[in-house]
Amino acid sequence: RRFSYIPANVKLCESPVKAWGLPMIITKSLQNFLDSISSKGLNSMENFYKEEFFMIKRFCVILIIYLIIPSPASANITLFTHSNDQGEIWASGEVASRYENWNWFEPSPQINDNNDYDYYFIRSRLALGYKFKWLEAFIQIQDTHVGELPNNSVSAPPGGPLGLGAIYYAHRRKSDAHGTFVKQGYLRLKNILFDGFSLMGGRFDYVDAMEVTYDNPKIMWLKKVRLAERLIGPFGWSAFARSFDGGQVSLDKDLFNITAMVSHPTEGGFENDHRTISKITLVATTLTLKHDKVIPNTENRLFYYFYGDDRSTPKVDNTLPGSQDNQGKIEIHTMGFHLLNAVDFGPGVADFLLWGTGQFGKWGSLTHKAWAWTAEMGYQFTSLPAKPWLRIGYFISSGDSNPTDSDHETFFQILPTARKYALFPFYNLMNNEDFFVQMILKPIRKMVVRTDLHFLQLNERDDRWYMGAGATRRRGNIFGYIGRPSFGSTDLAKVLDISVKYDLNKHININAYYAHAWGDDVVENIYTKDDDADFF
Repeated sequence: RRFSYIPANVKLCESPVKAWGLPMIITKSLQNFLDSISSKGLNSMENFYKEEFFMIKRFCVILIIYLIIPSPASANITLFTHSNDQGEIWASGEVASRYENWNWFEPSPQINDNNDYDYYFIRSRLALGYKFKWLEAFIQIQDTHVGELPNNSVSAPPGGPLGLGAIYYAHRRKSDAHGTFVKQGYLRLKNILFDGFSLMGGRFDYVDAMEVTYDNPKIMWLKKVRLAERLIGPFGWSAFARSFDGGQVSLDKDLFNITAMVSHPTEGGFENDHRTISKITLVATTLTLKHDKVIPNTENRLFYYFYGDDRSTPKVDNTLPGSQDNQGKIEIHTMGFHLLNAVDFGPGVADFLLWGTGQFGKWGSLTHKAWAWTAEMGYQFTSLPAKPWLRIGYFISSGDSNPTDSDHETFFQILPTARKYALFPFYNLMNNEDFFVQMILKPIRKMVVRTDLHFLQLNERDDRWYMGAGATRRRGNIFGYIGRPSFGSTDLAKVLDISVKYDLNKHININAYYAHAWGDDVVENIYTKDDDADFF
């Protein structure tokens, strides 16, 4: 009864980023709770208690989840150990929860033009593994719930989906999505035939550029954050992620590693199923000269990828409406390299990264030929407070300059985890130029703060503005990439963002991210009401 004095229209938060994300779910639930109380008054409190029970329960559950199980939480437990420590059976589990608020670029007033919304997901994984001196077995089950997806955020072309919440909704046409499936399940034979040779088959994660790992934290950060998953990855940032069904062989020696993989990707990403996409075939072969083994302080890597796509899904490209030139199979060969170097220099550590690739093949009846490269360098002052790490880089990929000729020249990103290289994922690495500066700080032992400033352009004005991370469905009309017209412009946007990671302990960490984008000509031509956007 004491609640009845709460004035009508009381507001808990008017923040532009809606109470800084995670608290917004709690704030929003509590706001609805208080509004409901104030609208009913003392005379209907008995009915109120019945009607609002579910709202109170939901609020409490969300509060507990986000305060007790931050994102993500994980643990490993050894269940059984063989005599002489020759093998073990172990179990592991992890829970990741995330809230997202999108304030997408705003189109002119129309139906389904909701560009400001929020949603959340909770993803749980449970795994069981067996390790022996020559055998490894692993199975992992994933359960994911996505909630409060917007049902009115896919605007008329060329605006299209107004953020990733709209893309999740477009896959199932439901505001809530749920999926439980086998994320991984494989057998690996180790050191068979001769030392260092292994064979694996089943369903697994494949992460390009991570065939070799090291104890060096600097090299590993650069590999994980600035090289891995540029072209092929499990898309783990998305709610449902993807896997690869197939086999992998590797030869690991002191100086080098050779890895080969043949697989079909699964559905996933924005799709709540994990069925095999049998009409897409992926082949990967890599040769890595290990860090500081062949060339001092340097890792070198060569790679070859084949991507074949026989789906009947309409392709996303810049061919003219009604053209049949892009009909038929996609067969793309990708060859490339990377060079990674980090060396002590003066009062800190200097790093340099070079990555490049060329593509050739078929895009339907068109001849596919494309390229991309990037160069990055940085310097970390390891003796200063917060150990500031300053980095600068430039990426460029080819676009198609003529939509009417017989060539398709748009660089194709295959099956990446696109958000690694577009933290505000309204773009990707196709027909793209990205000049960026970056600063990374470690103010305390358990915290890392990163801020990036990006200047984005399209490489070709007659091509499209692309976003996406590759195929997510076996069939239907969702190709995996979105292409919006440039209307003859190349200036895309400028983006400033900041991310914070804090490790509560070895099992739990919390991540927060905020970005603002200032749209330029390409964005302004499509989103005429507001060409700025925010993502939290």
